[in-house]
Amino acid sequence: MNDVQRRIWLSLGANLGDRGETIREALRRIAALPETDLLQTAPFYETAPWGKTDQPGFINTAAEVRTGLAPLELLHRLQRIERELGRVRHEHWGARTIDIDMLAAEGTVCRTGELNLPHPYLTERAFVLIPLRDIAPQLIVQGRSIAAWCRRDEIAGQAVVPAPELDEPYPLKLIVAVDEARGMGRNGQLLMKLDEDMARFRAQTMGQTIIMGRRTMESLPGGRPLPGRINVVLSSGADVPQGFQVCRNEKQLWQLLGRLRRDEPGRGNWCIGGAQTCRTLWPYIGEIRLTRLPGEHGADCFLPDLQGFRLQQEERGRACTFQCWQRA
Repeated sequence: MNDVQRRIWLSLGANLGDRGETIREALRRIAALPETDLLQTAPFYETAPWGKTDQPGFINTAAEVRTGLAPLELLHRLQRIERELGRVRHEHWGARTIDIDMLAAEGTVCRTGELNLPHPYLTERAFVLIPLRDIAPQLIVQGRSIAAWCRRDEIAGQAVVPAPELDEPYPLKLIVAVDEARGMGRNGQLLMKLDEDMARFRAQTMGQTIIMGRRTMESLPGGRPLPGRINVVLSSGADVPQGFQVCRNEKQLWQLLGRLRRDEPGRGNWCIGGAQTCRTLWPYIGEIRLTRLPGEHGADCFLPDLQGFRLQQEERGRACTFQCWQRA
């Protein structure tokens, strides 16, 4: 293991396919690299193409990592992520599924045929500078801070606007009660109804967005949306009563949650079940609020194994235990 840890700033962009989700998947893979921590991610921006303008617009963002990998080794691993996500380099500045550029590395200047740091075009591109300003305004490049580079007229004239997209790699939280066999429910219903669990659920989800499947929607009291929350149903064919919003697929879900987050930046997104929705959204869950119920209760659906999550907090209630798990 390399004992030298350095901060490195990255630019990510995509203009083909499901652009936002591709960037989020790239961020998840970057966070999983050895000796590497993903420290910050900037909001996502819609940007006009640069260099070659006859192509679709981009979504762009910036990220800060801390890594023990040498810059050239990190470059090679980022290029591998690009290839795995479908990047094919047909033409310079052309359309691409994903583009990950190294912008600058703490205490490092590099000028080789393969890697140039700081990036030679960093100070010319608004779609790089503006997201980077969100996470590193005081970073000095060529004698100026990123904030100062962004104040130039040349940058102000380039089209860069906030995108209605979720910018976290893991934008969802899961809240669920399970028995000792990790059972979640039976016949579309909860295994147990404990007053303290219901109170905890209400307190944590009030004012937030809750996401559920069709059977969970039908199991709500009176089949009505839970008050004080935006109720979203993820289902390809559900007839949704008034008061619910429906998303037919994950892409529609990300777009809806992105618009909601843009209008209310502090809004959280909670998955509340059922089993199929939990399995579908499992790769995007960063935190689990788990209620441990005593005994086993003949469940017919089960929580996936918690491998990849770490127990962060535990609190004993009167008849159950409350836990908080974070993705490792």
